[in-house]
Amino acid sequence: MTDKPKITVIGASNIDLIGFSKEKLIYKDSNIGTLETILGGVGRNVAENLSRLDFNVEFLSVFADDEFSKTITNSCEALDISIKNSLFSKNSKTSFFIAIMDHHNDLALGLTAMDIYDDIPDSFILNNLEVIAQNDYCVLETNLPASILELVTEKLPDTRFALEAVSAKKALKAKPILDRLHILKCNALEAELLSNIKVEYESDYEKIVAHFLELGIKKVFITLGMDGVAYGDENEIYIDKNNIITPVNTNGAGDAFMAGVLYGETKGFELYDMVQFASSCALITIQHKNAVHPDICVEMVLKTME
Repeated sequence: MTDKPKITVIGASNIDLIGFSKEKLIYKDSNIGTLETILGGVGRNVAENLSRLDFNVEFLSVFADDEFSKTITNSCEALDISIKNSLFSKNSKTSFFIAIMDHHNDLALGLTAMDIYDDIPDSFILNNLEVIAQNDYCVLETNLPASILELVTEKLPDTRFALEAVSAKKALKAKPILDRLHILKCNALEAELLSNIKVEYESDYEKIVAHFLELGIKKVFITLGMDGVAYGDENEIYIDKNNIITPVNTNGAGDAFMAGVLYGETKGFELYDMVQFASSCALITIQHKNAVHPDICVEMVLKTME
């Protein structure tokens, strides 16, 4: 429908292999559990969540020419996520993410094989500048090369960029573009590395939020797992506590949170309500084995907020 908000997402699409341990993990040994193969990738997860929250999504990713990528592209088409401007790479392999979950269904160890994103040509962005510029907001994530992050934010200074930091090591790619971001969403470890501020007390997260705001970022969200969310804008900095539940799978919770932030942003929510909506998206997500809850929708999120 024409009244849906439009948004661009540039990022990764994976096949995720998730292992769930039935008992406490014993390292350097074989553990008994179950395995699930699901669709994943930070960019793809954010795109699917946004689609289910009634956005028109333009998804720019890189797809191989194998059956795994065909599964992903078929899913995008079924969800009405546009991939027509994505890059289709011959003689390459779909990226994979392997996760081992502990007996609390939280991530114990992850391993990514994402070579397909290492050499994205500048032309991929340069040829799509008009496509990206058509939408006010663009989501980026650090599975992309640093050169691509710098190029797109340099060429489109009027676009409001929201960045998902992804992981501690990959987050460092975003350091040169922090002052170009409208929204930053990261976790506690990523926040420490990006700010160079060591956390000793909970209040230190408020200092980190203030640091990012001073760089020019308009809204900052630091997810703290079971300890809640530290967030802020020019008007307030606060730490909000989470409702604690037993998760089915914590993979994808951060991606759902990002989608919730963008929903609140485009709807003009106050910052507190934006955090409540985003946290409810994450809460819904961790109650399903998939990286995106297949039933998530605006009505479900609003009900969860109640």
